[in-house]
Amino acid sequence: HQRLGLAFHFTAILILAAATGAGIWFAATANMGLAFLLSLLPALLAVVAGPILVYRAYSLRNAAYTLERDGIRLRWGWRTVDIPMNAVLWVHSASELTYPVSLPRLRWPGSIRGAGYLPRAAEVEFMASEAGKLVLIATAERTYAISPSNPQAFIETFERFTEIGSLHPIEARSVYPILLLSRVWSSRPARLLLLSGAGLSLLLLIWVYLSTGTLDQAPMGFLPDGSPGEPGPAVRLLLLPVMSGLFFLGDAVLGLFFFRTEERQPLAFLVWGTGSFTALLFLLAVFFILRVA
Repeated sequence: HQRLGLAFHFTAILILAAATGAGIWFAATANMGLAFLLSLLPALLAVVAGPILVYRAYSLRNAAYTLERDGIRLRWGWRTVDIPMNAVLWVHSASELTYPVSLPRLRWPGSIRGAGYLPRAAEVEFMASEAGKLVLIATAERTYAISPSNPQAFIETFERFTEIGSLHPIEARSVYPILLLSRVWSSRPARLLLLSGAGLSLLLLIWVYLSTGTLDQAPMGFLPDGSPGEPGPAVRLLLLPVMSGLFFLGDAVLGLFFFRTEERQPLAFLVWGTGSFTALLFLLAVFFILRVA
């Protein structure tokens, strides 16, 4: 089922990327009006849905449920849970329960992530990919819903380990993705690079927005001989901050993946620096375009 989930995520990402590219192309040729605004909708959707799809695809690809004699280790993306064996109250298949399990509302094939509730248990945290294979792990604080490839084998192995007993329970640990963001924010180079990229992108948006209010037309680029290109509606210049924001968002997300491990943090700084440099190039492009407008 992991392959089906990954196929769904990659297909959705490709469709979103294609729609964004097509929307930007249509916006570059459309006149001011409803058609221009509708052409930008895929790009706006990509800003919101793109990082979510990429992260959930990554989470599904690297998901792991490890059952040991001394505890259970759960991994789902940047979410990590280590449960000592003596902290586990029970492990059951969701299909064996006499009451239904409420699934998270925001879910799709390969990604059942979020919070739910059981009538007779604490809050349920879902870290699963398939609703038909749910296994519940109950502790005093909360219940975890996972989807191992063979639920019955997982439960039988847990029962065998509980019969043997645990001599050295693993240390309880619960790590949320927000901790990675706090690590990034506490790093001065990372903070400066991200803030500079975001600031330059915002400055570009404000500058273009104010400029298009006083211009009817503006050249759309330059010809090989350096002369201004064919003029078009000045509102099309809004495509530049849109593209700059997409590049910055992509670099910001990619940098987070590199920043997780210390040996790859220089790559994260390089990617974030590239995002700031790209925004600066867009600013220079707007400067030269407005200079000849």
